Amino acid sequence: MLSAMIWTMPTLAELQAKLDSVRREVRNLTVMGMDPSQPPDQAALIKELERSARAEMRLRTMALEHARTTTRSS
Repeated sequence: MLSAMIWTMPTLAELQAKLDSVRREVRNLTVMGMDPSQPPDQAALIKELERSARAEMRLRTMALEHARTTTRSS
């Protein structure tokens, strides 16, 4: 028997919390990347993680804006 998967839209507060979390992650990675004592390979990894976190931040911002406009138009 296949179980039905129930998916609900996250609330605006949940979306905002996730966005806030990834913003903190970006800030922390930015600060870590500025540490001159980092070995080059670790600095490169931190920059890649920061880039990924920034992409996630853009997507979460778009999701939150979409949810806000959807909520307003309903």
